[in-house]
Amino acid sequence: MAKLPIKREDAVAFFRFQIISEMLDAQPGFVEATAKKLSREQFNDVVNKQMVNFSERTIWKYYSDYRKHGFDGLKPKIRSDKGTHPGFSDSLINDILSLKKELPTRSAAKIVIMLTLAGRMEEGSIHLRTVNRILNQYGYTRESLSKDNRVYVKHEKDRICAMWQSDVMSAFYIPDGNNGSKLAYLIGMIDDHSRRDMHSEFYLDSTLPRLEDTLRKAVIKFGAPDSCYVDNGKIFISEQFKLICARLGIRIRYATPYNAAGKGKIEKYWDYVQKSFIPEIKRQKVKSLAELNDLYFAWKKVEYDDKLHLSIGTTPVERWNMSLESGTKLRFFSPVELEEVFLHADERTVSKYGVIPFEGNTYEAPAELVGKVVVIRYNPFHLEYLHVYYKDKYFGTAKIIDLKTSRHKSVGSIPEESGYDSDISRMYLENIKSNYQKYLEGQLSMSIDKDCTGENAPESEEQNIVRHPVRPPKEIEVVITRNEFIDIVKQAIGMTELTFQEKGKLNELWDTFKEFNKDILVSILSDLSQKANDFNRNFLYYIAQIRTHYLEKLSKMKEEEDE
Repeated sequence: MAKLPIKREDAVAFFRFQIISEMLDAQPGFVEATAKKLSREQFNDVVNKQMVNFSERTIWKYYSDYRKHGFDGLKPKIRSDKGTHPGFSDSLINDILSLKKELPTRSAAKIVIMLTLAGRMEEGSIHLRTVNRILNQYGYTRESLSKDNRVYVKHEKDRICAMWQSDVMSAFYIPDGNNGSKLAYLIGMIDDHSRRDMHSEFYLDSTLPRLEDTLRKAVIKFGAPDSCYVDNGKIFISEQFKLICARLGIRIRYATPYNAAGKGKIEKYWDYVQKSFIPEIKRQKVKSLAELNDLYFAWKKVEYDDKLHLSIGTTPVERWNMSLESGTKLRFFSPVELEEVFLHADERTVSKYGVIPFEGNTYEAPAELVGKVVVIRYNPFHLEYLHVYYKDKYFGTAKIIDLKTSRHKSVGSIPEESGYDSDISRMYLENIKSNYQKYLEGQLSMSIDKDCTGENAPESEEQNIVRHPVRPPKEIEVVITRNEFIDIVKQAIGMTELTFQEKGKLNELWDTFKEFNKDILVSILSDLSQKANDFNRNFLYYIAQIRTHYLEKLSKMKEEEDE
């Protein structure tokens, strides 16, 4: 796979982020020592194709810029139109890693000789120190690859979103909608502290766009983590994934090869899915990917997120809420910011007719770019528009002339749900789904006001899931019912109908607070709608924002009440 054609300023920022990432991961009291160590090392500048050193002062500057301004703070203040992005190809790096993994005792010199003889590189084109740097960067050393010297990660983060663990699991074959079958893959992310499933979903392939989809949905719902712990799989070491994480301020930590225990938390969850969910789903004989995920989401809520976890002594959801109540702040991004973060990039030549051909589609380009090689940035799930750059200058959005395909080939297609067999037996999983849907529908039809929140008011088993509801200050009396709350949110978002999952999220939010002040809620929704006008496309993001802002306003009012 060719190196990702990203803007030069992004490439420079990404390079600087990689340099200081060790400082960002350093324990308190060791940051200064880490900076000194980095000042004595050499780094391969793939932007300018040279080995470089940095002074301790420069390293501290990069560190300070990132702390103050995030990923954008690492971008060069003065950009140059010179320079390319040569570096090493992903395929060459993968060859180096594969040869070392195949035989851990192979030296860097031996790997260079083997690659040269195989015609994968020219003699003398790569220095031995560079090969060693690549091997060390990805943890491919003789010691780390030795089964007798594995290093296990046994610690636990002290708060939520400090680190997520991510992995891919091969599941089983299901119908693909074309009279055949395909292997279903489960891609997911688990919070290290709470063990809560940030998002996991079945797909019919395990390509990079599926990982991006999982990460995007997780960030929309819960914000971005400080770091992500992954293995050395192809999708996790891709330049696109690294760049996305850097833009989100996520530091990637790679597990030691041959060390499954390093990702113990998500590996245990996979094991639980294999033993509890998959045997049941195989008996169910699902007919589509949509049906599979529908059952999985219902099972996950009942049998995992809201179930006692023996390792933590509570449920993942309860531990998550306890961390929030202790003051943990989540890092959310606006819809516009997320759209920018997840864009892919490619290079195309503008034809003499002033058009850009891409994925069978035709786009109109500015006349001054005729004959030029431009960088296009696009959403692989929505090819209705392209963002055009030339020499790092933005030339706007290319107008679609002929749209033949709306999705990139790397995304593929997800079959439509075929529906359930009316005669299918009501097994365990179907009962879970059915009961959960009945609960949601029942909650929507209920009219809950202040009289229903008294000491003797009946509560369902599901209502009792939230052990630590957040109550408003005493002087707040303008409370609204559950139905009023849902109607206000729907009106603000501009939605007339809610999906099964959207109903569930609104009810979960209501159960967190039990009482909502109308004036505060309307004020929050008004502020959010002014910041971004695409509520409907990012429903989960705004639900999370309502929770965060409402907590902040209640906290401030309680402080004033105590005074």
